[in-house]
Amino acid sequence: MDVTTQTYVVLLLLAALVISTVARLVIRRRTGFYPLRPIGAYQRLPMAIGAAIEANRPVHVSLGSAGIGGKDTPLALATADLAYHTLRAAAIGDAPPLITMSNGVALPLAQDTLRRAYASRGMLARYPRGSAQWYPQGARSLAFAAALTGVMTDNRVLINVLGGSFGPEMALPAEAAARHRQQLFASSDQLEGQAVAYALADQPLLGEELYVAGAYLGNEPSRQAMVITLDTLRLALVAVLAILVLVSVAEPVLRGLGIGG
Repeated sequence: MDVTTQTYVVLLLLAALVISTVARLVIRRRTGFYPLRPIGAYQRLPMAIGAAIEANRPVHVSLGSAGIGGKDTPLALATADLAYHTLRAAAIGDAPPLITMSNGVALPLAQDTLRRAYASRGMLARYPRGSAQWYPQGARSLAFAAALTGVMTDNRVLINVLGGSFGPEMALPAEAAARHRQQLFASSDQLEGQAVAYALADQPLLGEELYVAGAYLGNEPSRQAMVITLDTLRLALVAVLAILVLVSVAEPVLRGLGIGG
């Protein structure tokens, strides 16, 4: 990495730190001063969970094939964060929520996520230990996708939140959700799975939207500041690229007109 690149990286990190710090202070003092950009899935999910509680039907969250200890560890942790906020909201209902996965290493993570959700409500005595369920392992596992359709049907699930890692096999639970009139919120790190989610889910989560669940569902100032920082830096990057494109296009035009050097 040359000196110029190092300088740009340092400036970018300093800008992120300053924006994040200022945003956190502003959010703590003036709620709603800088509204987060709307994400349809996070706007509808709380209402959908409320409908499931009123109907006395369970909420189902799946981590897919994401697990701990490999390259998809950040994905598993982000999906577990989404699962925590979803399960915490559903914990007050009579029907115990479900959390499924196809990676055996993710089972302790799922169990702890479910336990923390109930503990945060002061309802640890009602923690349903059998609600974290493992099914046949493997990326793009058709056996796991088929098992999910059985879970969704047998338990009369009303809300499905599919995150983590799914391939084209996501179409099986997505079709089952549509057939049984169950709402589906879905995302995936795989291009094929994301395409299925976009086409078949009631509300898909696209790209980095999966990683900001705490900011939208948890109402945490530090998480909200992170989202504001990312959005601000993204807009700044787009503006810089647009300026560079305009300069590169305008320079030969002006030179052809005999203006400039």
